[in-house]
Amino acid sequence: MKKKAWKAFAVGLSLAAVTAGCSSGGNGDGGNDAEGSGNGSGSEAVTIQMAKRIFPDIAPAPQDLWMWKEYEKMSGVKVDWVAIPDATVGEKKNLMMSSGDYPEAFFGSMGFSIDEVVKYGAQGIFLPLEELIETNAPNLTDLFAKYPEIKKAVTAPDGHIYSLPYVDSSIMDASLRYYVNHTWLTNLGLEPPQTIDEFTAMLKEFRDKDANGNGDPSDEYPLAYPGNIGMLEQQLFGSFGMGNGGLQGASQWIYKDTDDQIKLIFTDGKYREVWKYMAMLWQEELMHPETFTNMEYGNWVAAGAKNQVGVFSWVSPSYIGDKMVESYVGVHALEGPGGRMLNWIDNPARGVTQFMITDKNKHPEETIKWIDFWYGEEGANFGFFGKEGVTYNMVDGKPKYIDEIANYEGGQQLGALQYVDNVYGGFYPYLEPDAVMRRVVKGATMMDEFRQTPEDAEKYATGERWPKFMPSAEESGETIPILTDINQYITESRVKFITGEWDINGAQWDDYVKTLEQMGAGRYLEIKKAQYERYSNS
Repeated sequence: MKKKAWKAFAVGLSLAAVTAGCSSGGNGDGGNDAEGSGNGSGSEAVTIQMAKRIFPDIAPAPQDLWMWKEYEKMSGVKVDWVAIPDATVGEKKNLMMSSGDYPEAFFGSMGFSIDEVVKYGAQGIFLPLEELIETNAPNLTDLFAKYPEIKKAVTAPDGHIYSLPYVDSSIMDASLRYYVNHTWLTNLGLEPPQTIDEFTAMLKEFRDKDANGNGDPSDEYPLAYPGNIGMLEQQLFGSFGMGNGGLQGASQWIYKDTDDQIKLIFTDGKYREVWKYMAMLWQEELMHPETFTNMEYGNWVAAGAKNQVGVFSWVSPSYIGDKMVESYVGVHALEGPGGRMLNWIDNPARGVTQFMITDKNKHPEETIKWIDFWYGEEGANFGFFGKEGVTYNMVDGKPKYIDEIANYEGGQQLGALQYVDNVYGGFYPYLEPDAVMRRVVKGATMMDEFRQTPEDAEKYATGERWPKFMPSAEESGETIPILTDINQYITESRVKFITGEWDINGAQWDDYVKTLEQMGAGRYLEIKKAQYERYSNS
């Protein structure tokens, strides 16, 4: 999306304040004459029951959160929240659907797969939304018209839209980088690596030369990935010629090769080369020794605080702790035998199952109007920044969070979470506001937060950024059991090949490929090719 000037942003928030004042009427009448009230007839306000993931240890309950109380005044719609703690969302969602005791709508990340959305849509449990959007959702209508790839991402093969997306076009927020310990580079007189060979040589120096300068050359972990070595693997796809399609291409185990053909990753010779490289890293003791056992996140963060972590990957370096951010520099991609591509990058429709209306909903038109607010500039800004004089003030022409948020003991993100909802947990049904302004309100810049520039990200970003392709119910019926077996087998094989239990240079690789073919790899590829063609031609 295009960047918007702060002046326009401020005007949008001013309008939000005016809307709130008008709809509340200043006399407790619920704003029944307001267009967005949800009833417009002077009758009792509409109530909609919605299920929502919550974080009870760090945030107020939704009915107590300032943002939702304020939006109730603005919209004239009361939400009866079914609040589900994050740790039990998947279990509770499954129980709701199996028992039939589900709400009128599902809001945010509730653990629904695209296969489930299509299945429940075909069964009539999730309502088709396209006609409701056309007549009652001007923001979504505009968004789909300006960015047809977003509409394509949420449209099922039967032509219906059963769910709404989480949209973020910020290339930095939607991509992953290698974060390299800049203090170690400085200590050793090195520059950030640009190629796989330079990366390998750097890691060896980290291992051998007391990179953290504490006098102990054996307490450094050159590569440390807490509990997810798959991140390193997927990043390497862009250096070994399998990056086209972006993050969701990799998550579906497919890429577009130089011959313009869609191919499987997990049986490809290039994938074997990725595993060979990772096996070398393991053999050379460049990976953390607990990579394949049980590396606890807290222990990893503690190692980072002691300046013992050389390289890791995440969206921003704050993952290893706010105090360590300035110790790292981001590297978007590495030149390898297959090129240089930032392939761990998401489609703007980063999530496609973020809001569903069920067949129990008594007010679908009011519900779609209610959610549509969050897909316009006014709602996007309100959901992240709040309101001037309440959650932020203008300082030298720029927004700054109030002191209560800025100085919150757990950091500004958790401070903002005490007022607004769309700043923590992610993948809400809304359009993220301007990426630069998301940093400005915290008194930071993009470089402060990411330790690298968006310009370099654009330079190396893959051209195609597919969404997860919407399946038909019939396709899901085939791919789910195939992938269940295949993913489990790949997980087991990865560890055995990389740690050397299996010989990746010998016949065991051929056996691995044959096993995947017996599990249905060929049929899976046929289905993915058909989905790609359907997506490309829609």
